[in-house]
Amino acid sequence: MKRTRTGFLFLLSFLFLLPGVSGAEGESRINSLSQEEKVGQIMMCYFEGPSLSANLKRMIADLKIGGVILYSSRGNIVSTEQTADLCRSLRSFASSSGAWPLFIGIDQEGGLIQRITEGVTRFPGNMALGAAQDEMLAAEAAGVMARELSALGINLNFAPVADVNNNPFNPVIGVRAFGSSPELVSRLSGAMASAFAKEGVIPSAKHFPGHGNTETDSHSGLPLISSTRKELEKTEFPPFRTLVASGVPMVMTAHVLVPALDPELPATLSPSILGMLRKEMGFSGVIITDSMGMGALKKGRTIADAAVEAFNAGADILLFGADRGYEEQEHFVIYEALLEACRNGTIPEQRLDDAVEKILDLKTEAGLFREDKERRNARVPCPEGEMIAHRVAAESVTLVRSWREASEKIKTGEKVPLVWPEEQKAAAEILVGVCPFFDLITLPGKPEKEDMLLLSGRLRNQDVIFAAEYDCWKNESWLELLRTLEQERLFLLSARTPYSLLALPETKGFFALYSDIPVTMKALGKILNGKASPMGKLPVDLPGFFPAGWGATEF
Repeated sequence: MKRTRTGFLFLLSFLFLLPGVSGAEGESRINSLSQEEKVGQIMMCYFEGPSLSANLKRMIADLKIGGVILYSSRGNIVSTEQTADLCRSLRSFASSSGAWPLFIGIDQEGGLIQRITEGVTRFPGNMALGAAQDEMLAAEAAGVMARELSALGINLNFAPVADVNNNPFNPVIGVRAFGSSPELVSRLSGAMASAFAKEGVIPSAKHFPGHGNTETDSHSGLPLISSTRKELEKTEFPPFRTLVASGVPMVMTAHVLVPALDPELPATLSPSILGMLRKEMGFSGVIITDSMGMGALKKGRTIADAAVEAFNAGADILLFGADRGYEEQEHFVIYEALLEACRNGTIPEQRLDDAVEKILDLKTEAGLFREDKERRNARVPCPEGEMIAHRVAAESVTLVRSWREASEKIKTGEKVPLVWPEEQKAAAEILVGVCPFFDLITLPGKPEKEDMLLLSGRLRNQDVIFAAEYDCWKNESWLELLRTLEQERLFLLSARTPYSLLALPETKGFFALYSDIPVTMKALGKILNGKASPMGKLPVDLPGFFPAGWGATEF
């Protein structure tokens, strides 16, 4: 049963409107900071290792950076206990060194992008929530995530994703989006942002002005959005307008080129695009860039040059994440470049003051100047988290195309082949554990021709074959393998976006799962065993096949 509540966003919007400070207080604070300290506040940096290194201490004590971002890939996250200790150390060292409280940020979107995976609740992700189409459930999931983050000492989450994924071949957003409908994305991103704020974690809506209609990954190149202004108003802008109207305190920019808005500059560097967010949409909070070391900004400029350009365009915080080829030591070089730009007037004094005032206001409003012992002492994982994650999975698994012969064969008790990429074998084993009728066959995720021929020969007498895929339209080898097995015998289990049906249109059966985490595998197992009915609805259009909102209810 799908639940909605009239006025839900309106009611929760008040949660963003936390008590601020007066203009006089803000002016006094700004005047108490040196130019060097102000420059530090506009930087948010990654660092290496599970504890406070000498470099990190220098960034906090000497540069007075405004915040840090945590990555499991950089060794910041080893366990929940270690992460909580790290965050305590960050707060304590900032205080003892005379620095302002730090934003401690993370990308904890759920699903595919979840930096902390052990010791916390794992959720199927945004597109699964889109398939469940239940904003109250989205808020409950976000509430769990926020309570766990807050208990660990993390006060800023780079979520929700407000991008409308209206391009089936988007290589970087995809399953991270709630869906292809602006209305659905508006409702669910608003519900999640409100829930984050309610539980003491700052939400940061991303990626303005929209990253859903691209075919290039901004980590490696500059994506182009060729939509007209009218199309942008219809599709990309509504979620951001909704979030801004609800009082979301932070918005992250996208490194995308949008000729309809600015024919020359990526959004992050564009005064006209960031000005539109301020003036047309009325956003008065903090604008933060996506990571400045990404490939999209590197052509023809240094990272330091791009940082000055982005700040002058209207970004208040410059995020320096763990991008390929970008080293921690470069933070110091960029700080000096920003400081010099302030000294020589390239960055106007008023621009710097305006940004720092917004940053300090948000830190005050979000309670960073006081210790919330009740939240810090909360249990991790949340006791109710697993139950809510199971509900998300149960309500999201979508039967896109049913196939009676496959259902009947399972009922006979005969062994049914299940083909799965070796690299994701753990997910398959969970499914086989609840569906013992499967005969698991694993192959390398990029199989050789010989692997395909051997498997085809082994399964030549099978009339029903279940096979998993992970956006196989991006993996030519796995796509060829599936075609080798003959689509008229295939029941596909899609563990990412459902767009692979467009590449395998003759597939007899198709489940859209949106993830492969344990709760999703168990939810699928219940359906295959006849103990539950599929409840999910497609959150995206499959052009020429099925519209968003479609979902069969009988396996």
